Amino acid sequence: MRNFLLVMALAGCGGNNNTSIDAAIDTPIDVPPLALDCSAYCAEIQMTCTGPNLQYPNLDQCTRACASFAVGTSTVADTAGNTLGCRIHYAVAASMMPTTNCPHAGPAGDLITATTPGFCSGGDVCASFCTLEILACGSMDMPLMGNPKDSFGSPLYQYKNFDGCMRLCPSWDKAHGYSTMAVGDSLACRLSAAVTASISVDSAKVSCAYTADFPTAQCAGAAMP
Repeated sequence: MRNFLLVMALAGCGGNNNTSIDAAIDTPIDVPPLALDCSAYCAEIQMTCTGPNLQYPNLDQCTRACASFAVGTSTVADTAGNTLGCRIHYAVAASMMPTTNCPHAGPAGDLITATTPGFCSGGDVCASFCTLEILACGSMDMPLMGNPKDSFGSPLYQYKNFDGCMRLCPSWDKAHGYSTMAVGDSLACRLSAAVTASISVDSAKVSCAYTADFPTAQCAGAAMP
């Protein structure tokens, strides 16, 4: 994105001189890519995805959710796949087109639709959710350390394992896009709750129940918006 802006500036200065424009496009600008780590990712997405395009309520939630992403290989070449590299790629691109690119850069990795386009979710938003869900809430096969319980004495895990989560996820509402304010029985709300649950065990004790196949509280009832 930074290279693109500089290239456009150079192109604009070339007037009708095609040679100047071609030279500007063909000449690489020595701007280093962002580091392939959660600090770089969260700083970038919190800067470029704001207001209605916000993907994380705060930096801490971004940092914790980021731990569920595979690293990938490059912040430049990774344009698809459920990776950190891919999300950084679109977080940078979001400085120009936030409405389009912030969903790709966020925890879902894509727009939540019945047919996922296949950007940074690896083609299945359920995989993004279930990976984060198991990290934040554990699973029956592998609960969180010490197998903590919520205020009702129930385990925090909601699924037997990743595969169990993936089997149930396709039946959930995907007509509502992800947002940090999502409510109602939808994948969007479950994902938002999983992001919150990832912050700490104390957060998980409250929010993991919202991520269940039959969710409670904010993720129960009609999906909104």
